[in-house]
Amino acid sequence: MPEDPISQEMARILNEKLQRVIDRQTEHTIALANHTASLDRLEKGQEELKKGQDELRALLQQLVKRNGTDAD
Repeated sequence: MPEDPISQEMARILNEKLQRVIDRQTEHTIALANHTASLDRLEKGQEELKKGQDELRALLQQLVKRNGTDAD
C-alpha cells in the first residue's frame, strides 16, 4: 500500500471500484447460471412433451387401424 495519504486514498477508491466490478460480474454470472438452469429444464420438458406426443400418435394410429379393420 502506498505511504502518502493521496496515494492511499486513490488506492482505496480503485479497490472500491474494482470490488463493485467484481460484485456486478458475480451477479451476472449467477443470473447466467440461473438462466442456463431454466433453459435446461425447458429443454427437458420439451423432450418429455415430444415423447408424449409420439406415444399419443402411436396410440391414435392403432385406434385408426383397429376402427378401419372393424368397419370392413
